[in-house]
Parts: sequence; structure tokens; C-alpha cells
Amino acid sequence: MTRLTNTLNLNFLGAVILLCAPIAAVAQDDPPNFLLIMVDDLGWTDIGAYGGEIDTPALDALADKAVLFTDFHASVACSPTRSMLLTGTDNHIAGMGNMGELLAPNQIGKPGYEGHLNNRVVTLAEVLRDNGYHTYMAGKWHLGHEPDHYPYNRGFEKTFSMLYGGASHFDDMTGVRELESPAAYTLNGERLWELPPTFYSSRSYADFLMDAIRSNRGNGKPLLGYFALTAPHDPLHVPEPWKSKYQSAYDEGYEVLRQRRVEAAKDIGLVPSNAPVSEMQPQVKPRDTLSKEEQAVEVRGMEVYAGMVDNLDYHIGRVLDFLDDIGELDNTVIFFLSDDGSNGCVANFCLDQS
Repeated sequence: MTRLTNTLNLNFLGAVILLCAPIAAVAQDDPPNFLLIMVDDLGWTDIGAYGGEIDTPALDALADKAVLFTDFHASVACSPTRSMLLTGTDNHIAGMGNMGELLAPNQIGKPGYEGHLNNRVVTLAEVLRDNGYHTYMAGKWHLGHEPDHYPYNRGFEKTFSMLYGGASHFDDMTGVRELESPAAYTLNGERLWELPPTFYSSRSYADFLMDAIRSNRGNGKPLLGYFALTAPHDPLHVPEPWKSKYQSAYDEGYEVLRQRRVEAAKDIGLVPSNAPVSEMQPQVKPRDTLSKEEQAVEVRGMEVYAGMVDNLDYHIGRVLDFLDDIGELDNTVIFFLSDDGSNGCVANFCLDQS
């Protein structure tokens, strides 16, 4: 964690938020729907229900009627967590002992380090599809780049996916790594080479998921929806009005905000009142040692990051409202979690408002 994320989040790497909203009582012959909402690099104090100051009304409303996990842990990295979620196995069994792009020389070619979901496991989507479910996926995959490893070939019948670990949230398809640019997207198993000019990740993935559900509406089959938002992973991109909403909200700096979040987490009982506060990460410089220009960059990064979280909450709210409108919300088990702890990017590296 670095200045930007260490101050907007209290979590240590690997600790994430998890909400589980149970369904209302239903008849045994009415199987439930499942909605898995996975966000990317969100810290657990980023949302209001866990003491954050960012506006997250949709998630806060979900939390009011959900089970809130306060000692839930994921892997320290994106794809290992995703492999465990989708297979129910240890990430080494699934082939994701490490992220594929970060395999060490002594890991390459070894069992458990294939860098994609291997054939020793089946996915939740495959199991549910074979038992009468519709299976839909929208968002970040990060579990294999070759056609055989696309989500469309691992149990999801309708998919709009970004295959890599991170990319621009707009239509330019710029990857976060030079070797992964342009970023790889697929639509129902076919590679996409351009995105519509109106593309913004959180909005477009929500639109696709709702359209997919709508396409099979009324045929009596339950559904699995995997809504894998790429926000708020870097780069920091968000459209208006969220881009400007938090202007000047963080002018006091990250140390002040960090203390406020500690106090808020203690006030609502997420952290014991006598718990010591961990030291700032060693790579985080005290704010008073930064130049005015460096301070301004950090503040702007925090503002845009907050806007991204606010925006993803808005689009999650759209999906929940849609399920309510079509009469499926009360028969849907909803899980909300982050794939790992908050992102370790530095603001002046991640900040690209585009």
C-alpha cells in the first residue's frame, strides 16, 4: 500500500469486505438466483457500512439486510482470489498459485502455476449450467488469456470480459502493463478489437449483465450473475459528475483521513476500541515532507478514487433495482466482496483522469 491507498483504506493487504444478502424464504422447488459482485482492489473502509465517508447508498442499503463479515480474508492478489471464488478450491489446485504475469522462474511450468484455470477443476458456472442455470459474466476475468481459457469456455453462456489484470476504464483499451496493451476483451468467446466510444467499465458491464438477464427473461430457469467490476483498480478514471464530486474533500491529507476512518471503524464496532493503530506503510512519506505539488497530486488522486467508488456503487444499485423491477431480487443470494486489499499504486502513477 502507498500514500493514495494506505490513507483511503485501513485494511492490510488481503483483508476485504464481504456482504452476503440472504434471500427471503422460498419454496424448495424454486431454486435461488446467485449474484456475485466482485470489485477490484477496494479497501474495506471505502464504503459507508464499514465506516467510510464515500457515498455508497446502494451497498449500505444492501448491508442493512445482509450478513457483514468482519474477519474475512482473500488472497493478496487478484487472480488467485478469483480462482478460489469460482472453483471452491485452493488457488494452487486451480492453477493460480501466482498471477500468470508474475510467475517467478522457479514457478513456470510447475503444477499449480499454470497461470490459468486448469482442467483439474470445474467452475461454479460449469456446475450450475449443467444443473439448469443460466450463467452470465461481465467484467474482469484474469484467469487465462487463450481461447480455451476464456470465461465463455469455462461455463458462462453470455460473457463480456476483460481478460487482463487491469486496463483503462474508457474505450482506448490501454493496458496497465506495456505487454498487455491493447487490453484483451471478449464477447461471448470472441475477441474484441475495439470498444464502443461510450464505453466506461462500470456502466458498460452493468448494462451487459442486465441485457443478458433480460434476454432469457421468463423461461423459468434460475441464474448465476458474475458482476466483476474492474473499478476501483488503477488507472484512476471516472466520468462526471463523480469526477468533481469530491473536490476539496481531502484537502487535509491522508493522515487526517486515516485517523477519521480508524475512529469511525471503532465507533461502529468493526475494530475494538482499544486496538492500536498500525504504523503507516514504510514507503508512505509523511505529508509534511511532500512539496505542494506532490500534496496536490495526492489529494486529486484521493478525490478521483472516491468518485470511482461512488460511481461503482451507483451501477451496482442499477443492477439491484433491475432485479427488483423484474421480480427476482427477493429470490437472489447476493455476495459482495473485493478480490484483495486496496491497490498499492502511487497517485502520480495511477492518476489519469482522461
